[in-house]
Amino acid sequence: LHTFYFLMVYVTMAFFSECNHDKYPIRAKLLLLAIAILTIWDVPGVFNIIFGFLGRTPIIGARNGVLHEWHFRSGLDHYSALFGMVFALNYPIATAWMKTVESFPTRQQWLMKGVVISVIFLAMWFWCTEIFTLAKFDYNEHHPYFFWIPLVGYIFLRNCSKTLRSYHLDLLARMGKITLETYLMQHHIWLTTNAKTLLVIIPGSPICNFLVVSVIYLLISHRLFRLTVGLRAMLIPSDLPTARMLLVVMITTLGTLYACAKVLCIMEAGVFIVILATTGVGLVGYLLVTNIIKNKSTAPIRNLYLSVTGCATGALFVMLLLEAMSAASDDIAKEASGGVAINFGFGVMAVAVFALSVILMDNYFGLSLMASKLTGTAYPSWEDAYSELHNKIFAPR
Repeated sequence: LHTFYFLMVYVTMAFFSECNHDKYPIRAKLLLLAIAILTIWDVPGVFNIIFGFLGRTPIIGARNGVLHEWHFRSGLDHYSALFGMVFALNYPIATAWMKTVESFPTRQQWLMKGVVISVIFLAMWFWCTEIFTLAKFDYNEHHPYFFWIPLVGYIFLRNCSKTLRSYHLDLLARMGKITLETYLMQHHIWLTTNAKTLLVIIPGSPICNFLVVSVIYLLISHRLFRLTVGLRAMLIPSDLPTARMLLVVMITTLGTLYACAKVLCIMEAGVFIVILATTGVGLVGYLLVTNIIKNKSTAPIRNLYLSVTGCATGALFVMLLLEAMSAASDDIAKEASGGVAINFGFGVMAVAVFALSVILMDNYFGLSLMASKLTGTAYPSWEDAYSELHNKIFAPR
């Protein structure tokens, strides 16, 4: 899920990347992305056409099929990455506006902030009474379209005062560095029964068990973060040709491992065969690493390795394609819709709200601009807000 939305952001920014620092083209790209997201997730049937290859066959962890599971998981946050991109784009202007406001006398600055805060409180009241109180599945269906209300509200209220900005909770700052790892590891360490129950190490003592499991969970998440940093330096070097070659290696390696798992599922292999296969894969990996260390180079085995893993990945692709064609002609399981966010009307509303932020260059959807207009003060221009940033980016090196 993280990889998918990272790639969505990356592709959007890579497309006509020379326009990313221009005032209007970058905003046009984000508006096109918003329309694409609306079409894929909120126009009935389009999502199934694009991701139909995932299939509807019930499997462990996806009792309604992978297609439904992917629709549900990706749909919960299908506007979140777009919101982050819009907020990042407007951030220099939002910062400049706050600096300008706080240069005024206390009465005037809180008058301007009060305009924004009053509307935020009304929106938060609506969200708390009408959205947050919904039942689980109903809330899931509404979350992608209204998540921005408490998020924007918290961001503004948290940063509306110099005093508030001068304090922070160190625990949350440290947790922020490992949020990806904690998100991933919660399903492997903290939770069991498909994320419905907590792992029990100390039976009969729920509080002690919670503390012990949480400490283990956080320590392993932190260790995983350190390993990720080290692996990133190894597998994604600054040298572009080497990085591309390693990307191909990673893709074919993952494809080969997926193909092995697919074969074991088709064989309905028992525990012994799975352990044997896992041991074999580990042994092959050990021999490869030993060979690389001995020769201090990947050159002697690179071509052979890529040939074998490339063939396995190609075979996997053909296998998945045949499965998708079979699923298209014979629905094994009817698609469940409970909790999946598909609402064209709400989608249009969300896109309109984000478009307002993009066009007005205001992270608070026109509220800070309105506050400036009501008090007769100038709103920061694009040139003033971005000049310092552009000077840093384009400075001669």
